[in-house]
Amino acid sequence: MTHRVSVGAALRAGGALLVVLGVAAFVLVGCPSYRDGIPGELARGRDDAESAARSAALALDLWGRDRSTRDLASVQLSDARDEVAKAYKDVAELTVDERVDADRQRFLIDAMTRVIVELTAAHAAVRAVPGSANDPDSLRRDLLSVADQLAGQYR
Repeated sequence: MTHRVSVGAALRAGGALLVVLGVAAFVLVGCPSYRDGIPGELARGRDDAESAARSAALALDLWGRDRSTRDLASVQLSDARDEVAKAYKDVAELTVDERVDADRQRFLIDAMTRVIVELTAAHAAVRAVPGSANDPDSLRRDLLSVADQLAGQYR
């Protein structure tokens, strides 16, 4: 039993495949995290810092609702801080030649510093360090605020 496919149907299927591949290529090229060079490295650093801040906010939320242990939340916050510190180092070590990249680098360094400060405060609160903040909701909101700033103000 053989199946015959008309030439028109084959051309339509081939055309649809080319359109899908073209759209995928356009999306990948237009997405800053897939750029090469300094802009791509900066975008990657922004993505890493934002992701770490949001992950830490989730860890605080779960801990604050007694859905996570103190030890697990502490490890998650420490891991998030390490991730941001690595991204900070990568961004700070870049040698930029363009003004727009220098502005982005400066913005990221400032924002990443704030993320690290918030993560350090949250980590101290989870470990019940005397004198540390103790409201997981406000700590979570602070982290989400910085993450939103990274997402919304990075250009």
